[in-house]
Amino acid sequence: MQRKKLNVSTRAFLKKAFFTIMAIVVYSLGNQIPVPLVKMTTEYQTMIRHYHMSMLSILTGANLPDLSLFSLGFSPYMAAMMVIQLLVMMKWSIVEEISQRQLMYLQNFLALIFALIESTIIASGFKLAAGNDHQLKILMIIMVLTAGSMFVQWLGNVTTIYGIGGMVVLIVGNMLHSNMNRLVLPCREILSMQNGGWLMVGLVIGSLLIAWLTIIFHAAHYETEQIQISLPSQIEAAVFPIGFNLGTMMTFMLGMSFLIIPSLIASLFKMPTFWSEPRFQIGFAMVMTFLIDYFFAFVMLSPRQLAKGMRHSGNYLLGVEIGRPTRRFIRRRLVLFNFFSALVLALLVGLQIAGSLLAKKIWQPLYALPISIVMMVLFMESLVELLNELLIPKRYNKLKERILKSV
Repeated sequence: MQRKKLNVSTRAFLKKAFFTIMAIVVYSLGNQIPVPLVKMTTEYQTMIRHYHMSMLSILTGANLPDLSLFSLGFSPYMAAMMVIQLLVMMKWSIVEEISQRQLMYLQNFLALIFALIESTIIASGFKLAAGNDHQLKILMIIMVLTAGSMFVQWLGNVTTIYGIGGMVVLIVGNMLHSNMNRLVLPCREILSMQNGGWLMVGLVIGSLLIAWLTIIFHAAHYETEQIQISLPSQIEAAVFPIGFNLGTMMTFMLGMSFLIIPSLIASLFKMPTFWSEPRFQIGFAMVMTFLIDYFFAFVMLSPRQLAKGMRHSGNYLLGVEIGRPTRRFIRRRLVLFNFFSALVLALLVGLQIAGSLLAKKIWQPLYALPISIVMMVLFMESLVELLNELLIPKRYNKLKERILKSV
């Protein structure tokens, strides 16, 4: 009987894995299908090259440089998620009064609006259609891009229910494919140099070192003892952890997607002279990354909500008074420890922007390699956590079998 249950659990896991693989295949094929009726213009190619849209699109699972069926990726959906997060934090009455289901409808509606805005700017603003019937063509391009974005959103949600990882695994697959294609030319150039083999070995070792440091940094926490009054006093106090980089993944996924529309608008209209200066663009990107990281750190670990919950439950941090002192304690620790995370992210983004503006085109992918490694490692860690959750029933059955055998 136990063996039968174990087989059912295994089949359920394999079914989820197969569905995930099929979703990745569908997503990859959609990213290879070009949008019909498009005439690539110099203005659009300039925007992709000078306004860092390639990086922003890759981080949100999009494919703006090739203008494929799924070119917008998850960027409209993520931008809508960020707006909802802002509304929740601001405690607007309209958000607090509606149900969770209605909130999801509102988020989907906002995603549709953002998809229409991005599609209109891309198709109409950069004049991607020619001929006497160019207006009809532009309308069709807008419809195709919007429909592709909404299909991607649906695919991510379905993968979350029937597969493993949801939109995370789709974005990881897109990043791996994009980065591998972009790194082919610089790697060939390095190997053709004198001592190119040693340089390639150094590049691989450096990449592994960045991945290792990302894993360690992601696991780092500041621990404070938390007393739970519902538990017996002889039980060891629980640990209340404050991570050193709580906002990292959210900064990449949601923060960068929220910057796509302003970047498109900035590239469409002629901006002041200082806007096009490399120093301003690098500094602006670093400051925005620093601030967005702090924003998501406070979203994921709200001092006000945590202090309020402890006050209602009677739990408290050892050596810290309940109420405002607890809120100040958590807020100060967040401000202190997330400074290092925000600073590292800002430096990585600044390095990528500097490379895209100042380096030769062939070497630009190498400047984006560190931030891509950090992104993929964080995504992989989240996938490992999801896999561990799916394997819990299987491990429980094995433990139950051992207990029955021992009895």
